[in-house]
Amino acid sequence: MDEIRKIVWLIAFFTGAFTLFAQEYEVTGGKGTPLLAVDNTNYRIKVYLVYGMENVKISCASSSAWYRYKNKVDELNPEKVNSIQTGTTSYITEIEDGYGYYVDENGAMRHYVWIIDYSKYEPELRSIAIDPNVDPCIAVRFTGDADIKDMNYYTPGGALMSVRREFTVNYQTLKWDDELKQFSPETYSETFEGDPFMKSFTSPPLVDTEITLTGDAFARHFGVEKSASIALYEAKALEVYADTLIVSTGGGNADGSESEMSAPVDVTFRAYANIPVASRFQWTVYNDEEPDNPLILSSTENLDYTFARQGVYTAKLEVSDRTGTCANNDYSFVINITETVMEIPNAFSPGTTPGINDIFRVKYKSVVKFQGRIYNRWGNELFYWTDPSQGWDGMYRGKYVAAGAYYYMIEYTGTDGKKRVKTGDVNVFRGKNIKTEEEVINP
Repeated sequence: MDEIRKIVWLIAFFTGAFTLFAQEYEVTGGKGTPLLAVDNTNYRIKVYLVYGMENVKISCASSSAWYRYKNKVDELNPEKVNSIQTGTTSYITEIEDGYGYYVDENGAMRHYVWIIDYSKYEPELRSIAIDPNVDPCIAVRFTGDADIKDMNYYTPGGALMSVRREFTVNYQTLKWDDELKQFSPETYSETFEGDPFMKSFTSPPLVDTEITLTGDAFARHFGVEKSASIALYEAKALEVYADTLIVSTGGGNADGSESEMSAPVDVTFRAYANIPVASRFQWTVYNDEEPDNPLILSSTENLDYTFARQGVYTAKLEVSDRTGTCANNDYSFVINITETVMEIPNAFSPGTTPGINDIFRVKYKSVVKFQGRIYNRWGNELFYWTDPSQGWDGMYRGKYVAAGAYYYMIEYTGTDGKKRVKTGDVNVFRGKNIKTEEEVINP
């Protein structure tokens, strides 16, 4: 009994599968090749576009009766249409635009096909312009003279649906290369669905360019595509980038915050934009304590500036287009100049432990000018230096000095512009394992 049930089930399955397969429709005729525009699986309906109704035919591997509907399938009084049977295939030829067609397979799941004569719905793009009500700094949108009819169809249950068109817009623009730090020409192309006069393009042209609208995609399929152009669109949108280059700093080896820099700091501020649309550049540098009193205003793309005083500074960039319509002020940079630090050690051991406290070297930050001197107890100058990052190795005339106290005089100018002098003693320690050198004596 179980085997019989399996056989019956398999027969029913394959019969049902054949029934579903039999309801695959083939549409032919009209100018060119009919186009499947919509495959609505939820409602089991396919929408075909044909160009003209001449010789249009719908075929199906079936021997069942054919029906059609306008707005909704009438289950009680379906509208039958004449069909022709050829072997296992039947077809209908008296096709009308704006109807849905189907075969009834004795209660099996139906599938439907809707026919639209596209020649009645070709879009007419007579002229286009830019909508003045849209901010050109962030987007462009078309307005113009056009005739674009809705292409609608009804599901078997009576739901009104629309076939969405596809249009394409093309224009020239620029593309930024962050690695090369430069713009290069690029053709912008976007294909979109729906009404072209309701679409905003949020990547507006960065150069003066021709803008072309073409469509729709169905017209392209049938070889009747239309287009309209704006011969010269004067770009206003800006694309701006900026960075900084630290050319040199005053160094500094004293402990401090990583965000702080040691003066003097030479900085190059660099701006990049879509010139000549971007035509006005302004860098403003100010101390954060006095934002209304700028230290410098520069109308150049690049600005070189030296920060020599303690404080927190801001450099702001503003770029505007040649018409003054669009402006960009997205970029600002903070420069934090640390206060002056000068720390002087009181002892070191030259030649004893190489690399470890064997150089008399100050710890400093934000020192604008510097000079240091080392004297022995008789007042003879043993060493002189002007770079605070350097120091005394404990030698005089190629020989280590004797252990003992030596006198230093450090003169330096800080970021506040004040000159300071520090004096004191530094003790030289000599390890027992260091060979005794000839001591330096007062000549």
